[in-house]
Amino acid sequence: MKETVAMLKPKGGSGSPLRGADAGERATALYIYCMLLVYPLFTGLHGYARVTDSKFWFFAGATGLWLLFLLLSGIRKREKPDCQGRQTAEKLITVYLALCIVSALLSPYRTKTFLGAGRYDGLLTTALCCFIFLGIAHYGKLRTGYVYAAALGASTNCIIAILQLFGKNPLWLFPGSYTFFDAGVSFSSVFLGTIGNADLFSAYLCLVLPLTAGRYLTAEKRPLVLAPAIVLMGLCLFASGVSGGVLALAACILIAAPFLITSSERLCRALEFSVLLCLAAFFATPLHVTMPAGGGAVSVPMRFSDRSFLFLFGAAVFVLLRLLTARKKFRSRPLRRFFTCLSVAVLVLGVAAVYFYAGSSGTVYELSQVMHGHIEDSYGSSRVRIWRRALALFREHPLFGGGPGTIVERLEVRFSRVVPETGETLKSFADNAHNVYLGILVNTGLLSLLAYLAAIAASLRKAARRDTESAAPLVAALLCFWVQDFFGLGLFLVAPLMWLLWGLLVKASVPE
Repeated sequence: MKETVAMLKPKGGSGSPLRGADAGERATALYIYCMLLVYPLFTGLHGYARVTDSKFWFFAGATGLWLLFLLLSGIRKREKPDCQGRQTAEKLITVYLALCIVSALLSPYRTKTFLGAGRYDGLLTTALCCFIFLGIAHYGKLRTGYVYAAALGASTNCIIAILQLFGKNPLWLFPGSYTFFDAGVSFSSVFLGTIGNADLFSAYLCLVLPLTAGRYLTAEKRPLVLAPAIVLMGLCLFASGVSGGVLALAACILIAAPFLITSSERLCRALEFSVLLCLAAFFATPLHVTMPAGGGAVSVPMRFSDRSFLFLFGAAVFVLLRLLTARKKFRSRPLRRFFTCLSVAVLVLGVAAVYFYAGSSGTVYELSQVMHGHIEDSYGSSRVRIWRRALALFREHPLFGGGPGTIVERLEVRFSRVVPETGETLKSFADNAHNVYLGILVNTGLLSLLAYLAAIAASLRKAARRDTESAAPLVAALLCFWVQDFFGLGLFLVAPLMWLLWGLLVKASVPE
C-alpha cells in the first residue's frame, strides 16, 4: 500500500502533479486527460449523421499533434530509442504493427488499406493506436486524476443517454424529429450517448466502469465521489440491452474478485459496489424498453416489473452483509481462497443454469442451444452468420489477411427487414467481424493475431508478477474490455482508450 501511495502521490509536495515532469511527460498527461474526458463527449457539429467522421479527425489530430511534439522533443534532447529497455509487450506490439504493414503491402486492396474500406479501421488507425501504446508506455505515468477524468466523461455521457432513453434529444444528436425510439423503425442501428452505436457505447462502459470500481476498491481513502458514477454507468450498461457488455462485466467480476478483495476494508467496499450495481440494475429494468410502434418522441413510464425487485432485494442483502462485516477483520489469504471458491461455484452454477434453461428466446436461450450443439446463423443478433463467413475468408489469406480494414470488401453479409409499422424495408450490411480477434485474423492474418494475443498475455503476466496494487483498476478495465471484444466492433471510437490504459499498465509494471 505504501508503494501505491508513492506512485499516485503528486510530485512536488502539494503543488501541481506535473511539477518536475519533463516536456514529454507533461504533454502525455495533457493528451491522456483530453482523450479520457473530451474525446468521448466530442460529436462534432452534425450529431450522429457525421459522428464517425468528426471523432476520427479529432482522434487523428490530437494523437498526431501529441506524437509530433514527442518526436520534436526527443530530437531537441537528442534522445536515442532504448530498445533494450523496452518490455516484452512493447516489442510484441512493434511486431504486430510491422505485420500489419506487411499485410497492407501484400493486400489486393492496397489503396484502401491506409484509411480502411469500412469505418476508418485501416492501417492509419492501427498505427496511431500502437503509437499511443508505445508513447504512453514510455512517457506516461499513472495518476489518480485519470480515473476521475474518465469517470466524469462517462457520467456525462450516461446522463445524455438516460435523457435519450426518456425520448429526449439532448445536443440534437438525432437529426430532425428522430429519437432513440426510431431505431428499428426509421433506421436500422441503435444509437446511444455521444459514442454513437449502442454496442460501442457498451464497450466504452466496459472500460470505464471497471476502472472506476477498481479505484473505489483499492484507494487508500474511500472515494465516495465515484459512487454516483458507478450507478450511472451500471444503469446505462444494463439499459443499453447489449448482452456482450453485461457478460463481460460479470466475467470481469468473477476473475478480479479473488485478486482485489484481499482485506476487510476492500471486502466492505466490494459489498458497497455490489449494492450500487444492484441499484443500477433496478433502475435500468424499466428503461430497457421495447421500441414503441411508429417511433418518435414518447413518454417512458417508470414501470418496475417483478424482476426489478429481485435486484432491489439483492441490494438489501448486500447492505445487510455490509453491516455484518463492518467491524470484522479478515486475513488476506482466507479472503482470496473464499472468493476463488465463490467465483468457481458461481461459474459452475451459472453454466448449469444456462444449460438447463427452459426459455424459448433471448440471449440465455441462444447460449443454451449452443451448449446443446444447436447453432443458428441468427444467434447473437446474427453474429454467428457473420463469424462463419469471416472464418471462410480467413482461409483465403491465412498468414497476412486481406489487408487492414478490408473485411467490408469481402464479407458480403447483408440484412433486410420489413418494418410492420411503416411497411418499408430497412437494409443494412456487415462491415465488421463483430469480434475483434476474428477481425484481426481476417484483416491482417494469423501472425498478427498471435503477436497481439502474446502482447496481452505478456502485459498481464508482468502486472501479476509485479503485483502493483495501483495498477489493479487498469487490469480490471482491460480484462473487461478484452472479454467484450469477443462480441465487439473494435473501432477507433473506443479502442484508443483501451490502448491508452494498456500503455499505462505497462508503465505501471516497471519498477521505479
